Amino acid sequence: MIKLEDLKQYEAYIINMRRDIHKHPEPGFTETRTSSLIEQELRHFGFEVTTGIGVTGLIGVLKGSNQGKTICLRADIDALRMQEENESPYKSINEGVMHSCGHDTHTAMLLGACKYFSEHKDALKGTLKVVFQSAEEGPVPGGGISVVEGGHIDDCDGVFGLHITTRDRLGTIVIKKGPAMAAPDEFIINVIGIGTHASAPHTGNDAIIIASQLVTAFQTIISRNISPTDSAVITVSTIHGGTAFNIIPEAVKLTGTIRTINPETRQYIFKRMEEICSSYATMHHATVDLEIIPAYPPLINDYEMSDFIIDLGKQLLGEDNVVETLEPSMGGEDFAYYLQRKPGAFFWLGACKEGDCFYNHNPKFNPDESAFLVGTAMHINTVIEFLKK
Repeated sequence: MIKLEDLKQYEAYIINMRRDIHKHPEPGFTETRTSSLIEQELRHFGFEVTTGIGVTGLIGVLKGSNQGKTICLRADIDALRMQEENESPYKSINEGVMHSCGHDTHTAMLLGACKYFSEHKDALKGTLKVVFQSAEEGPVPGGGISVVEGGHIDDCDGVFGLHITTRDRLGTIVIKKGPAMAAPDEFIINVIGIGTHASAPHTGNDAIIIASQLVTAFQTIISRNISPTDSAVITVSTIHGGTAFNIIPEAVKLTGTIRTINPETRQYIFKRMEEICSSYATMHHATVDLEIIPAYPPLINDYEMSDFIIDLGKQLLGEDNVVETLEPSMGGEDFAYYLQRKPGAFFWLGACKEGDCFYNHNPKFNPDESAFLVGTAMHINTVIEFLKK
């Protein structure tokens, strides 16, 4: 077991890399600077590098002292289209783009592990494959599907990933065996009625009323059609319609997300939303067009690999700092594609030092930097112990 104190000399490198990437964020499929920086580091560390996977993703391979098994570690590299509100020397300089989900830290932590193995190649009893993946945040279908369908993990015996979060306490890891994260599907609805003067609604067909009824009706799917023990969410996130207080608009557009863990529930919700839209269109003599955009599948952790991560975490961090949760996250993650193809596990890394931390996707998201060495240590020990097994 490589302890945290054995890795202190790598901490400054990890933090500096994270700050550099954080300052220059790039959204999905445009991560050219980030990809170039990673390639430069991997080649310097002696990795064989393949670029252009999922447009801007790349893979590094380092072979150890014997043939052995092959393990894959993955980090995502894209940022979100969001204006940063933090004030720091490494604040985003790219207008309207920010690493508010922590992918900059994922990249830096994995590069820290790559640096370690380049300097301790004798500890590598097999082959290490590292994936720096584009567009985890989208656009759909994201970059992960290109890695998997391109056959890039077909030679791997296990796949592992982590996600930093200020939801959890600094120095902890959290994992859910089996179904762990939701399918994050999207939907777009266009309601077309008949616009008219706001003082005479009877002369038109009010698209706002129809849209409002749809929002309410969708919630009855969750409360009355889905078992209370089956995790599912339908959220209408945006409503756009109208131009003035005295005009009933002709059209209203709704967008939102459907989150499900169970594949059967996922398809059932799709079907019920289509039925509701069709029924309300008939009832109001209007047009209601529903487009469902399927995203990533649910993320399902392998039970044996989850136990492996739990045991490893307890050895590294102590039993009190490893949490096996029984509740899945309704967040989505395209590492799900990897786990459909190969056994592995995905876990959360706690990065909240104080009790009041801004959560992921907040414009003030700023994980504690002392969490980064924990993530790198988990990567390193996962590789060493897995290749020993």
